Amino acid sequence: MQPTPLTPAAREDALRLSIFEGALASVFISITANGLVTGLALYLGAGPFVLGVMGALPFITQVMQLMGAYLEEKTGNRRMLSVWSESLSRFVWVPIALLPLLQLPSTLSLTIFVVLQVITAAFFGIAVNTWSSWMTDLVPAERRGRYFGIRNTVASFASMVAGLGSGYALDYFKRTVNEGVAYSVTLGFGLVFAVGGIILLRLQAEPPMQRRPSVPLREMFLSPLADLKYRSLIISGTIWAFVVGVAGPFFNAYGIESLKMSFADLAYLGIVTSIASMIVFPFVGRMQDRFGDRIVMLVSAACVIPLPLGWILSSPGHLWPLFGTSLGAGLFWPGINQGLANMSMAQSPAHARGAFLATYGAVTGIGVVLSGLAGGVIAQLLRGSEFHVLGYMMNHYSVLFVGSVFLRAAAVIFVLRKV
Repeated sequence: MQPTPLTPAAREDALRLSIFEGALASVFISITANGLVTGLALYLGAGPFVLGVMGALPFITQVMQLMGAYLEEKTGNRRMLSVWSESLSRFVWVPIALLPLLQLPSTLSLTIFVVLQVITAAFFGIAVNTWSSWMTDLVPAERRGRYFGIRNTVASFASMVAGLGSGYALDYFKRTVNEGVAYSVTLGFGLVFAVGGIILLRLQAEPPMQRRPSVPLREMFLSPLADLKYRSLIISGTIWAFVVGVAGPFFNAYGIESLKMSFADLAYLGIVTSIASMIVFPFVGRMQDRFGDRIVMLVSAACVIPLPLGWILSSPGHLWPLFGTSLGAGLFWPGINQGLANMSMAQSPAHARGAFLATYGAVTGIGVVLSGLAGGVIAQLLRGSEFHVLGYMMNHYSVLFVGSVFLRAAAVIFVLRKV
C-alpha cells in the first residue's frame, strides 16, 4: 500500500513551521558559535592543537550522516530520527554547561569537554542527514531557492539577536560573578530555545519517503561515488572544506587572545554578518532560481578569498578591518553554503537521497578533519613565534590566515569551477 501524499495545506503548514523551528534552532547555534565554545575551551586549558582537533569535529557529524542514511532506509521515518537524534545532541550540552562549575582538574575537564563535543557532533550528524532528506522532499524544487532564502533570513535575524544577547550575558557574568558561571548560564539559556525548536520539529509533517528495495550497505554508500557528476561535486566540496578549515577554528581564539576582544565585540561582528545575510539571502535565492546554483556559488567563493586578511590587519583597539571581513562574510557565504547544499540535494536521486547526501557529507568531512588537524599542528609548532611583515605583526594563527587566502584562491581557480 502506497503512503498517502501530503495535502497542499499540510505541506504549507509544515513549511511555515520549519521557518519558526529554524529560528529557534539558530538561537542555540548562535550562542554556541559566538566564541563561547572557543572561550570555554581556552578557559579549560586548550592550546592550539586541541582547538584544531575541535575544528575537525564536524568530520564526526558528517561521517555520522552515513548512519543517518542507513537508519532512514531501515525505518522510513525521517521525522522520528531527526527529532530523537537532535534531542540527544542537545541533551549532551547539559553536562557541558555544568562542567565549568565542577572545578575538576584542568586535564580531566578538557578531556570530558572534548569527548562530549564528539558525542553531540555524532548525534547531530544523524539529524543533519535525515532532516536534509526530509526537507528536500518537503520543499518543491521550483521554489527551493526562494524558500530557503526566506528561512535563512529569519534564522539570520534570530542568530543576530541571540549573538548580541549572549555576548553581553557572557561579559556581564564574567565581570560580576566569574567566567565559569558565565559559560554555564549562557549555555543554559540557549538550551531553552533548543528544546523549543525540537518541539516544533516534532510537529512538522513528513512527505512519504521513496524507499529502495533491499540494497547491500556497501552499495548504498558507494553508489554515489560511482555517479560521475556527483563524485565531482563531492571532490570539489571536500577540497573547499579543507582550504576553509585550515584557518576556521582559530579566528575566535585569535580575537580573544591576540586582539583582546570581548564576547560583545565578537557578537557585534556576528551582527554585521547576520544583517548582511538577511539582506542577501532572498536575493541569493532568486539568483539561484534564475541563473543556477553553480554560477552564484562561484562568484561568492571568489569574493570570500581575501576575507581572512581582516583579522591580520586588525589590532587591539583597532578592529575596523574585521567589520569589513564580517560584512563580506554575510554578503558572500550564503551563496556558497546555500549553493553547495542545493546542488547536493538537486543531484541526489529521490530513491537514494539519504545515501547520496550522507556520502557527500562523510567524504567532505575528510577535508574538515585533515584541515583542522593540519592547522592545529602548524599553530602548535609556531606557537610563541612572531613575524613582522609589511609593518604587521603575525603570530602562529596569522600564518594560517594567510595560507587560507592562497588556498581559497587556488580552489576557486582549479577546483570549484569544474563542478
